[in-house]
Amino acid sequence: MATFSNNDSIQADTERTRLQSFHEQSISVMNAMKSREWDAETEDGAEPTGRGGSMFGAIFILMNAIMGASILILPCSFGQIGIITAVIMELFVVFIGYIAHMILAGAVDRFDGANYQDLMGKVCGPTAQLLSQLGLILYFFTLSCASHITMGDQAVKICELADGLSDGEEHNWYCNRRFLIPVGSMTLIFPLIWVRNISTFSYVSVFSVFSVFYIVAAIIIDYYKLNLPLNDEILMPDVGILPIMQYLPVFTLGFQCHMTSVPLYYELHNRSVSRYTVVILVTSFLVFLCYMLAGVFGLMTFGVSVDPDILIDYSSKDGLMTVARGAISASVIGSCPIFIYLGRGAIDDTIVQIAGKFNRQLERNTEKRRVVILLVWHFLALGLAILTSSFGTVLQLVGSIAALFMLFFPGYIAWVESRDGNRGYQVLGVIFMGMGMFMFIWTIVFNLYQIATGAG
Repeated sequence: MATFSNNDSIQADTERTRLQSFHEQSISVMNAMKSREWDAETEDGAEPTGRGGSMFGAIFILMNAIMGASILILPCSFGQIGIITAVIMELFVVFIGYIAHMILAGAVDRFDGANYQDLMGKVCGPTAQLLSQLGLILYFFTLSCASHITMGDQAVKICELADGLSDGEEHNWYCNRRFLIPVGSMTLIFPLIWVRNISTFSYVSVFSVFSVFYIVAAIIIDYYKLNLPLNDEILMPDVGILPIMQYLPVFTLGFQCHMTSVPLYYELHNRSVSRYTVVILVTSFLVFLCYMLAGVFGLMTFGVSVDPDILIDYSSKDGLMTVARGAISASVIGSCPIFIYLGRGAIDDTIVQIAGKFNRQLERNTEKRRVVILLVWHFLALGLAILTSSFGTVLQLVGSIAALFMLFFPGYIAWVESRDGNRGYQVLGVIFMGMGMFMFIWTIVFNLYQIATGAG
């Protein structure tokens, strides 16, 4: 651990560690997003805190970590590849996600890693730990961009309602997303990123989950209100491999909670792999059910032309969806400062760690570095959100990063542990690393090409 030059710095770092640990246990940050979770490094040789979380509590925490704004793109994903293919893909992601959870849980038992980065460091070494920290920075940054886009898109519909505009009418200049995103960002998000105590946002944990439940219920209710016939073509359309690969990261993001999984299993009461298996299976089933209902009924309502953000397709005068827009907007506005806070902490730790490799000792959490990181992070995320018109493109980028934490890093752990002669673990590790890295690189290249050509 790095040394500190004064007591104030020690207290600041201790407070950040406490708050980040609290976030791992009780705050969902993705709406995206996920877990969108960061836990500061622990003292070498530290014992578990012994909070002893229950299985029921663990299920709720994982649901918080998984479900978020990514549910908005599911009907579009179902429409592009068909309901049957989408359900199969969901089940496939649940399966590989379960295997990754078991790899991580086994590593926690053997190496006593208290959080994701700590576990990577103990199993794979400091370089792997640094890489996982860099992955977290990218993850939280793209979630910040997605939060701005979600807020802006919902604000357009709310502005239309307040202005009395009907669907298809020309917008007034102040109903344009390129105006509403910076205004909302600077008035609602920017003041909150300076808050030093993120426990203020603990309500986001419960609110985000019930926002998702409400959106699923509203989608189903609206479908039956319209009394629409079922189109058989949406069940199994003739699609190639490209759409399937394009939307696979969306499903990966939808079930990625592995950053939360490590500290959660570490502190589970009477922890064992068998008890945690029950937690993972129950959580996966409940999330799978919500995703399937939202995807199927949303697709049946609007057909294959459904927008990547399904709430955009509903009329601005739809009362049920107006409440849903307000709920999801409040959720992402409350989550975005958490993403920025945790991303700043990751950047600060990475800077100090890299400086240490060059025999330079830097003080953590200096005020100057804090201000610079916050300003650069916020305005860069805001600028990219304004320039990026596609909510789906951003979520696919977030999903590609989520693949690293669901597939690549657990695969790397399995491969490192296979050095004791476990051939099965070696093969599993290579497969998971290959899938994770391929999904990450392919999705990044594909979506950057779409953005550059104006398609995304």
